[in-house]
Amino acid sequence: MKKIFFWLLKIYSKTEQERLDIHKVLNEQVNNTYREQNVYGNVYNANIEFIMANEFVKKLVRENDEEALKMIDSGLQTAFMKSLEYIKNENL
Repeated sequence: MKKIFFWLLKIYSKTEQERLDIHKVLNEQVNNTYREQNVYGNVYNANIEFIMANEFVKKLVRENDEEALKMIDSGLQTAFMKSLEYIKNENL
């Protein structure tokens, strides 16, 4: 069953909108898992899980590549601000 799920996930995650829909479901599951948290804590937890799932970040941590990790940190901060701009400008 898990193989079928991952196969379907690959098929239905090819566009930005499809991935956003998947992230909505994942965020709902984070909220269900960490019920003791408030909304802010669950945003925090979801982002921790997202980063921990990234194989490139894992590789850099294992290699103790501080320079590359600082670049990613800076990029994530920039991406956060950029995502807020996208949300403000999206047609609702």
